[in-house]
Amino acid sequence: MKSQHCVLRKRKTRFVELFRTTPTNTVCPNFFVLRHAAGCSFSPHCAYCYLKASFWYLDRPHVFTNVTMMLDDVRRWIQRDALESYILNMGNLSDSLVFESVRPILPRLIEVFREEAERPGRPHSLLLVTKGGRRDCQSLLKLPACRNVMVSFSVNNPDAARQYEQGAAPVPDRLDAARRLKASGWRIRIRIDPIIAGYDYDWISDHVRKLAPERVTLGTLRAEASLPRYVAKDLFTALVKPRSGKGLARYPIKKRLALYRRALKHLRPVCPVGLCEETPDVWKALRLNADAKPCNCGC
Repeated sequence: MKSQHCVLRKRKTRFVELFRTTPTNTVCPNFFVLRHAAGCSFSPHCAYCYLKASFWYLDRPHVFTNVTMMLDDVRRWIQRDALESYILNMGNLSDSLVFESVRPILPRLIEVFREEAERPGRPHSLLLVTKGGRRDCQSLLKLPACRNVMVSFSVNNPDAARQYEQGAAPVPDRLDAARRLKASGWRIRIRIDPIIAGYDYDWISDHVRKLAPERVTLGTLRAEASLPRYVAKDLFTALVKPRSGKGLARYPIKKRLALYRRALKHLRPVCPVGLCEETPDVWKALRLNADAKPCNCGC
């Protein structure tokens, strides 16, 4: 994984904020976001990355250095009750692990969850989301597991990853890191997302089945209305534009169902399976429990 120059600066606004699902016609749990950085250091960026339409400074991601203020915000969040969600997602605006070399934070952050959430038995949990491999997970592998921290690896067909995720760790490296962390007692989740038509997902689905994570989330290629202008045109040509400007361009529903069903043959008997940013009719057609929201960002 190559790294880029980043901007190290202090964040002036709060670090923990509630994220509400957009567009609304999707099954997705609302969750809290830990805004530890804005942008990502993968180089090149994943071809389909939605941040391309969000951050004008994506080529120079901003990494926030006032860590004490960040940890204080996290402590205050853990002390709150009657929350809409008890998940704090560190991977919504950036990969969770890519800035550890320039601004180490994970050991201190996990210790906060160990002391403030795990030991008192509170439900508040940290969700790390990554396309990193063993090197990126070194700090985690050196720490004892915390039950209030989940590590979610995004994986793909290896050929699709070489084509569209060139800056991320190779898929076998991500799987190896996931296996090692699970063997050390860490809670592991997996995202096979985005599934891209034209690639075979049997291999990756079989490897995820053998890993037996606590849950798996599937997603197919999709795009917000403004994203295609920033991305190579051939990637999104098979997607159907949404009726509403606030919706997502997607594969036709029959294509999505076929892609999901093939993966579900491998995964459904192993653990709870959810869908990412998918519509209620697709959950229903696949006989998945949309009310439970057993997807990556759910409790």
